[in-house]
Amino acid sequence: MILVLSASDDLEQAVRDAVGDVVPVQTAPLDRGLAAANASVDVVLVDGTVDAERAFTVAQRFDEERPEVTVVLHMEPTGDAFSRAMQVGVRDILPPGADGDRIRESAKRALELAERRSHTIRSAENPEDQHRLIMVLSPKGGAGKTTIASNLAVGLAMRAPKQVVLVDGDLQFGDVGNALRLLAETTVRDAIAGGLHDATEVKVHLTPHRSGLFALCAPEVPGVADEITAQAFSKAVSLLHQEFKYVVVDTDPGLGERTLTVMDNATDMVFVAATDVASVRGLHKTIDALDRIGMTGAKRHFVLNRSNAKVGLDVADIAATIGMQPDVLVPSHVTLPVSMNQGVPVIEGGDPSPATAPLWELVDRFEPDPNATAESAAQRRSSGLFGRR
Repeated sequence: MILVLSASDDLEQAVRDAVGDVVPVQTAPLDRGLAAANASVDVVLVDGTVDAERAFTVAQRFDEERPEVTVVLHMEPTGDAFSRAMQVGVRDILPPGADGDRIRESAKRALELAERRSHTIRSAENPEDQHRLIMVLSPKGGAGKTTIASNLAVGLAMRAPKQVVLVDGDLQFGDVGNALRLLAETTVRDAIAGGLHDATEVKVHLTPHRSGLFALCAPEVPGVADEITAQAFSKAVSLLHQEFKYVVVDTDPGLGERTLTVMDNATDMVFVAATDVASVRGLHKTIDALDRIGMTGAKRHFVLNRSNAKVGLDVADIAATIGMQPDVLVPSHVTLPVSMNQGVPVIEGGDPSPATAPLWELVDRFEPDPNATAESAAQRRSSGLFGRR
């Protein structure tokens, strides 16, 4: 159901005309706010054309007390409005005078997001049934993000075969295919071409990997990325999230629109940084930005890559700068770049590597080894301690 909070009957009628009889529409005065929303409300359209401050306050109340409801603001989409809207959890701004197509598209996106949020909340309430959407993020290229993402996904697949998908979210220069030595016949572009009506349309474009995982690879031509909208990419990931126990997204550097749109449904964020100043400062800015726009619901994990680098910052200084203690310290070792070049993640158990134990620590955070004893787990952690400083 869509709830319109407005003193204007015109706005309610415009919404009714746009969505027809497909979605029920109710209206209430803005002053009623949260009290007007019963349990069946999925989307709230808050009219801010008369009292913007009141509209922002109402939006924030919904974000805090009814997170499963998607809030759309009706006001002029200025830069200041967008900034305030993101801070209070609004997901779209509908400009005054929008035509039926624009209203219908906004309503469709909002309803889809509400459904995905409800699914995430239900999963959180039932952990045994929870499907995890894991975003692997790094603000700077070269920090080893794809190395971490591919090893995490392979490790998860070795414990939960056929239940893991690795999605290459760097649609211009993604390297997941090479990292896993895959020859993908189809890519993300092909997966969204059918219209994304159901999960099968995406699953047929997955490429199987020998470890038991599936990969959705990036297009071979960088320019194709411009054809893939944030909404389409997010919908593809969401469909996979509903079908598979684990979906790991190797994001592109920074916080682009595609990454932020998918992040609405993320259950976990794995932050990756190396020990150089640029990487650490970039990650600090990234986390600060996510805090400012309210992206705080997902569980956070911090992987410090090349943790034993002699030319880098001290681990304690990095933790103080970022505001998080590293959960996993992956030491620098020649086996890591060699494994990437060969397309065989070190966690698969090829050449012995000092990075293997820490990478399994990361996997343990999501899918603990059912056969591991407390003693063996402690030994694994201990074997990675040489990388700590």
